[in-house]
Amino acid sequence: MTSARDGVAAFVGNFGVELSLELSNSWFEIERSSFDRFLSGELNFQEQRRERLRQFLPLIGQQDFVGAAELDEMFAVYLRSYEKDWTAFPDAVPTLKALRACGMTVGVVTNGNHVQQAMKIRRIGLESLLDLFFSSEQMGHAKPERPAFTLPCESLQLPPSQVLYVGDNYRVDIEGARAAGLQAIHLNRGAADQPQTLRLLTDLAPVLNLKTTAP
Repeated sequence: MTSARDGVAAFVGNFGVELSLELSNSWFEIERSSFDRFLSGELNFQEQRRERLRQFLPLIGQQDFVGAAELDEMFAVYLRSYEKDWTAFPDAVPTLKALRACGMTVGVVTNGNHVQQAMKIRRIGLESLLDLFFSSEQMGHAKPERPAFTLPCESLQLPPSQVLYVGDNYRVDIEGARAAGLQAIHLNRGAADQPQTLRLLTDLAPVLNLKTTAP
């Protein structure tokens, strides 16, 4: 999320606007709404990006009509800063190493764009620590749809009940995974301690009774 905020700050800065908490929240609310429309098939991937800007630009005083080509150029400004600041959370690498050291198969299931998410995984140094990578584009199903969870299980030749899913979006990840028959734990970095909730990925090792001596 930090890299995304940096990207938004750079974007609004081009219009002489300082990113406020209100503007930041509006950007991410519009992002979620537009991306949901992409996942439902209402918009294609590029058009959901344009729609985000159509809704956001008036909030920073840009009321003039902007065509598709100019919207694409504007979004590229945001993307350059966003992608430049990609970084893994500090708890990601040690947790993945601990899981793999115990012989567990580890994978990612994402609703994000396949090419962009693959590039992100590679750039932040997690590619060698993952066994599997599934995107909604690749599978033809997006979380929280049942097949988005069961197809990866089938590839592992495991019943869903023997697969643990960890995600940070309670509705999309946790409710979706549990409805598909998987075990699921919510990663909520800002929350108070709650049952079946992690504040850090490294909290997963004690939950699974894993040793954390992996380098």
